[in-house]
Amino acid sequence: MPGGPQLTASGRKSVRRRILAACAVTVLALTGCGGNGDDEGGGETPQASGSQSAAADSLDAVKVTGKPDAKPSVEFPTPLVIAKPAHKTLVTGSGEKLAAGKQVSANITMVSGTTGKVANSTYDQGKPATFPMDKENGISEDLYSALEGQPVGSRIAVAMQGSAQQGEAAQTLVYIIDIVKQENAPKTYTKAEGKAVAPAKGMPKVTRDAKGKPSIAKPQGKAPTSLVSDYVIEGKGAEVKKGQKVSVQYSGWLWTDNTKTFDSSWDKGQPFSFTTGGGEVIAGWDEGVVGKKVGSQILLVVPPDKGYGAQESGSIPANSTLVFVVDILSAAG
Repeated sequence: MPGGPQLTASGRKSVRRRILAACAVTVLALTGCGGNGDDEGGGETPQASGSQSAAADSLDAVKVTGKPDAKPSVEFPTPLVIAKPAHKTLVTGSGEKLAAGKQVSANITMVSGTTGKVANSTYDQGKPATFPMDKENGISEDLYSALEGQPVGSRIAVAMQGSAQQGEAAQTLVYIIDIVKQENAPKTYTKAEGKAVAPAKGMPKVTRDAKGKPSIAKPQGKAPTSLVSDYVIEGKGAEVKKGQKVSVQYSGWLWTDNTKTFDSSWDKGQPFSFTTGGGEVIAGWDEGVVGKKVGSQILLVVPPDKGYGAQESGSIPANSTLVFVVDILSAAG
């Protein structure tokens, strides 16, 4: 059964894919927008060109004022339509250059190319966005190209196509990115590491093979009617927060049958990634993983109302209680 917990509660199947977040002002907004970017040049803040009543098709038409440590003022003729992703250095900072594998903090202001108005800004939210410099499991190739080698303290303008709304064409979105700092990325695990925790009464015991792949003993008694999210191994990483992109290894069983998994990332040979709180997985996962520490292994017992409900899903019968053992490998953003 491909996809397992990434199926939504409606039971709709989807193949494993890169996270395509809606274009909101978090770094995940930039993971799924556009194709190949090309730098339109560096230098000072660009000045608007042409008549203010004429449409614009280049970042050269975008005028950005203000220092790169405060919310910028952004002006350009509307509508701004840039056919393919582009980026431009507005201010060159004096800090260390951004490098692959690091974690970046940046303030991001998103402006609608159609209206010219600010749609959202981390300055209004009171803290920068954080994200890994990783184009495979973090940000899009276009954003990576825009930021790679940029010094901390720089201000970058990035133009991308937003996701199209039903019945409407996609619009150009302009992001003004102020790079705040760069630091070592949190540790990424290959399996859970930490202190073993004994199972609660009635919960199945978890064992692991040499590689870390879990198995469970047959559950005893009636299935719980409320979501269970317990540590099996308590790690030492930061707690997972809503909105973060999380990488996990997992296996899933029916409460009534521990003899075989209905889905397992261990069997597929690679971890599974999803964004917490984004509706990409069943509710039991969204609720059960948030608040748990990276590096941990957790036992999730998911009642039907937090899983697939009264709808059959592949080999999962309707109204099934599900048991998952989840290793939380990393959390970013």
